[in-house]
Amino acid sequence: MNTHHDVVIIGGSLAGSACVRELVRLGIDAIALERDRFPRRKVCGGFLSPGAVESLAQLGLLEKVLKAGAVKVSSARVRAGAVEVEIPFGRPALGVSRSVLDDILARGARVQQGYTVRKVKRCNAGFEVDGVRCSVVIDASGKLGRFTKRQHVDEFGIQYSELQSRGSVLDFWFFENGYGGGVSVEGGRSNWCFLIDKAALPKYLERPNCLVTGPLAYDRLPGEFIAIGDAAGMVDPFCGEGMRHALESGIQAAGVVAAGIRRHASYEEMKYWYESEWTRRWRMRRTFGAGLRRLQKYFGVGLRFTPAWVLKQIWD
Repeated sequence: MNTHHDVVIIGGSLAGSACVRELVRLGIDAIALERDRFPRRKVCGGFLSPGAVESLAQLGLLEKVLKAGAVKVSSARVRAGAVEVEIPFGRPALGVSRSVLDDILARGARVQQGYTVRKVKRCNAGFEVDGVRCSVVIDASGKLGRFTKRQHVDEFGIQYSELQSRGSVLDFWFFENGYGGGVSVEGGRSNWCFLIDKAALPKYLERPNCLVTGPLAYDRLPGEFIAIGDAAGMVDPFCGEGMRHALESGIQAAGVVAAGIRRHASYEEMKYWYESEWTRRWRMRRTFGAGLRRLQKYFGVGLRFTPAWVLKQIWD
């Protein structure tokens, strides 16, 4: 690894890989440092909303994802108690596992896998990341990363897969201790992912090869670094926009940083520009998701008072 880069990204999963790809495309010397090696399993719903599909197309990776076996999803079936809502998508959505998707995004990109970042410090007008100097640091280390503080809640994500397809429908439902659902992915399988309250978690861990992650963190606390993906704060899983948020925030940060470097802007200016744009872009979805989560948690009425057209607007 070189001892100097314009940009160092901590994390090379969806947000980090999207960011480094876009920075390099824009002519910026950037590298992403990822502690894991791909492919690897990760707790994720496996659903690429129509907006996320567009982000993949923007990155020039949509055809590779389709060739890897991603399944087209044409509608969602959402249930809460006796209430059921069918939502057709006006644009294509996809189902694909994170093990496949992360590998595709990182492959051929400037992502150094198997590298755990240990120390970041300010250095003159820039930073040192484990001794590597750079002008800009971007935190893409996820909801459990240690470089951007977040406000954790007592909720966990669980994920498992089944050896059968669910066709072209995303199944999703609310229940007493949380919500979640399943979607078809490559290889004739289905991916299941749920958000569960901590107190009820033991009841849902009997499935073989079940993965668990948490505690979850929806809101970021004020921090030093430009943060993308889950490091910037989670979009509520109900919205089905987690992977879109990762891809879009990575692309968005790359554009802001590239423009800032060319203008010789300070890091603080770039951070302010990015966070202002990120807030404008994601505030409504995050607010809606948080409100629906509270309704469901405290009153058990999340879906019953949510018009179907609102759900359609979020996913489509």
